[in-house]
Amino acid sequence: MTEGSVEFVEPHELDLLIGQETVTVIDVREANEFAAGHIETAINIPTSNFDIPALIDLTDENDTDLVFVCAVGQRSFGAANAVLPHVDCKVINLKGGIQSWTRGGFDLEGGK
Repeated sequence: MTEGSVEFVEPHELDLLIGQETVTVIDVREANEFAAGHIETAINIPTSNFDIPALIDLTDENDTDLVFVCAVGQRSFGAANAVLPHVDCKVINLKGGIQSWTRGGFDLEGGK
C-alpha cells in the first residue's frame, strides 16, 4: 500500500494530468454541489457516502493516480488521507478545491 503523504497540485498541474489521462478525479462534494458544476472528468463520491473499497477497485481497474477535490480543499484532504493507506498509487489533493480551479480560468461541466 502507499506510504508517505498526500501530494498537492495546483489547478494548471491538474489540467495537465487530466490531459495525460494519468489521474482519476474524485469529487467528494455532495450530489447537489457536484450537479451545480464539476471538473469534466470527475467522479462524484460524496464524503457522506464514502466508499473506500470502490476506490480501491477503481485504482486497480484504471491504473491511475487519484486526485481528490471539493469546494476549497478541506473535505478532499480528509478523504485523501482516509484512502492513502489502502491504495497503491499517488493520492493527490487539489489545492484550494473547485474555487481555485475556477479562479485559475478552468471551466466546470454542468450547472448553469
